[in-house]
Amino acid sequence: MGTAITIVVFTLVVVSGLVAIGVLLNGKAFDQIGAGGMDLRPPAGSGGSGESQEESAALREDDIRQMLEARNRRRAARGEQVADIDTELRQLLDARPARQHDAETVAEARAVVDARNARRRRRGQPEGDVEREVAELLERLDP
Repeated sequence: MGTAITIVVFTLVVVSGLVAIGVLLNGKAFDQIGAGGMDLRPPAGSGGSGESQEESAALREDDIRQMLEARNRRRAARGEQVADIDTELRQLLDARPARQHDAETVAEARAVVDARNARRRRRGQPEGDVEREVAELLERLDP
């Protein structure tokens, strides 16, 4: 009986060791640590934000609409007056103030864009529009 348990334990150790080596050789093991449903990083290999700006805006609008609908259901269950979801949604989406960036943040964004253009020049590629790229970079900072 002692030899049967020894064989089983030894086999499990060898198999799990082989699985561990296979996972580590995959190369993406450390990148995926902690990446769950609540991860804020873009998915690996997406090359960017993972979704376009239009998709992101549509998802945000859908999430807000769902929260407003849930609030209306709770109000209706308590016997309170429900609000117009579409009107409230438009007010919430239009109420986002344009964020003003301080001079230091703008200068840092401009330095990033200048560095990009310098890399493009070294590669023989055409330079981008500095003002447009700075505006896009600052826009990505806004929540």
